[in-house]
Formats: sequence, structure tokens, C-alpha cells
Amino acid sequence: MLTEFATIQFTREELKELQQALLQRAMVEDELRRERGQEKADRHALLEKIEALLGESQEKLRIFDQAAEDELWEFAWYAFTDEWAWYRAAQEVDGEERTAALDEAVRKSKVEQRYREKFDKYVAEVDMLEVKVKDQKSKVCAKGASASGGKSQK
Repeated sequence: MLTEFATIQFTREELKELQQALLQRAMVEDELRRERGQEKADRHALLEKIEALLGESQEKLRIFDQAAEDELWEFAWYAFTDEWAWYRAAQEVDGEERTAALDEAVRKSKVEQRYREKFDKYVAEVDMLEVKVKDQKSKVCAKGASASGGKSQK
């Protein structure tokens, strides 16, 4: 059996970009395998070849791995919050229009409008950092109210 070969030339930056794409793909594949109860892939041969070509130290590769993982988590969080906002908008529209049977196109238009109007509110429902900040603000307000004899200082 004959193996075909091809030659490609990349700049160092293009090679790093290719490494990042392959690394993220490997991370997603490994996570999917873990979710299915399978073992991680032993190795990712093409990724290893790219890393060898770059000749980076193990520390730089570890930092690069962490950055790629952080980017994937950021994307996953964006996708989740976007879906959540759409779901909440649909939930509200469906709740308001329970008695009237809406045409699907009209319903979708209303959901999209509600999604755009209240996106930040819906995302705040699942954004734990935002909740913590609000909790801290309410504690500060409560301390301020007790220090001022129960009067709120706004």
C-alpha cells in the first residue's frame, strides 16, 4: 500500500495556530470520551508532530494548553448562556401567550425580540460571579442600614 505525501509551508505563527486548533480538538475529543466512559486517547500523533516542529519547552506547552482550555471554557460558557437566554425568552413568551395559539413565525419573532431586550437579565440568572457581587452589595447595604439606625442609604 502506497502512502501519499504532501508538502506544506507555514509561518511559525500559522503553525502555532494549527497547534491550537489541534489541541482544542484533542481536548474536546478527550472530554467526549470521558463522558462516554471511555479512556482518553493515548496520543494525538499530528499534534505531537506540530509540537515537535515548534520545539517549545514543556513549560511553554503547558501554558499554551491552559490558554487553549480556558478559551474552550469561555466558548462553552458563552454557548450555555446564549441558549439559556433563548430558553428563558421562549418560556416568558409562551407563558404570556398561553391562551392564544401563536403562529410559529410570530412566536419566534416575539422570542427573538424578548431575547434581545432581556439578554443581560437572563444571563445574570446563571452568572455566578454576578450573583456573588449582588450578595456582597446587599451585605454592604444591610451593614450600612444597621449602622444608620435602620435607614437605607442609597
